[in-house]
Amino acid sequence: MYVSQYEMDEKGTKYRWPVFISTFLSYIFDNYDNVILAISMPVLISVLNISYAQGGLLVSVTMVGAALGSIILGTVAENRGRRFALIFSLVAFGLGTGVIIFVDDWEHWMILRFFTGIAIGGVWGPCVALVMEHWAPAYQSRVTSLVLSMFAVAFVFASFAGRIFLTIDWRILFLLGMLSIPIAIYTYVTVPADTVSSGPKEKKQKISIFNSFVGETLKRVILGTALVFFSLGAFWGAATWIPTFLIKERGLSLVMMANFSIVMYIGMFVGYQVFGYLGDKIGRKKSIMISIVLCVVAIPLYVFISDGNFLFWWGAVVGFSMSGPFGVVGAYFSELFPEHIRALAGGFCFNMGRFGSVLAPLTVGVLGQVYGLEFGIGITAVMFGLCGVVLAFMPETYAGTVVKEEAAA
Repeated sequence: MYVSQYEMDEKGTKYRWPVFISTFLSYIFDNYDNVILAISMPVLISVLNISYAQGGLLVSVTMVGAALGSIILGTVAENRGRRFALIFSLVAFGLGTGVIIFVDDWEHWMILRFFTGIAIGGVWGPCVALVMEHWAPAYQSRVTSLVLSMFAVAFVFASFAGRIFLTIDWRILFLLGMLSIPIAIYTYVTVPADTVSSGPKEKKQKISIFNSFVGETLKRVILGTALVFFSLGAFWGAATWIPTFLIKERGLSLVMMANFSIVMYIGMFVGYQVFGYLGDKIGRKKSIMISIVLCVVAIPLYVFISDGNFLFWWGAVVGFSMSGPFGVVGAYFSELFPEHIRALAGGFCFNMGRFGSVLAPLTVGVLGQVYGLEFGIGITAVMFGLCGVVLAFMPETYAGTVVKEEAAA
């Protein structure tokens, strides 16, 4: 069982900055792996000679692996240590991303993406749990949002890399993913090891989903998973196909598509910080709900208005809107569950919710093949609307000054 052993002042423990650096770098490359798949999709469709639906399945099978990885590596995190699980994940998906350049057929890409996805699924839970352990409650929403905003930085980084390397050799994009391995070494050196024993004289109880997800905790796990299912499904349904939409249906070049993507994800990065700040000031739930309402409005305008100048600047608004559920949810999920299952429960909700990401890219791809990508991407606004419905049944966990005890119990 996990036991916290660090003294905390008004800002956090003495390890809070090494933990911050480790987790934000880890989360950049955790997401870079998925982003380069989307950025390089127009090229991969040609290189592998596959359909839109098969391209969507490459993303989907990665998300299936991530969902499974959240259970396997989340359990490892609570029983062997969160640092241990994070380091293992960083090394594993770094190797998986690099090795894939030697694969030249769709079937073997599917297999390797599945196993890489398992490693990807082991990052979110330990990252959020480590931040929540080492930072004081008054800063947790902002810090977790800043760490999770590396999702947007990964998109900007991948877009810049795509702008440079897609016209040279797409394989370089995947080789860059191996930089997660040096980050694993940094984490090993600077982040303190976990204590995973309940005491030398007590009989150790292994933590699992079977003895942890019961009663009120089970209800919150179901709602949390549904929230992520619809939000991640909506996001990846849009994000996977927006680059192809801009090229195939709006006539942009690869370079211009990358420029549009950069603007969108700069907007997303800003949104993470704004909604994280709001989460610490007005409450986690309220902050997420505001972003969901913005998504429902912004996405239809983006896909159904064809003016190039509008698309360029409104893309920043779309990115800003979509950031809310993914930054604040780190602090929100950590407060929904008891501390000793924080990495497992939060990681389970987030990564099992990735099944929305499994279905959405494939669904949007199929709809895009038949009705056009603007229709397929437009459907994702409906999914964001469903996020709001789920969130309405979930509790607020933070009053703006302290964690609500009844919500965190």
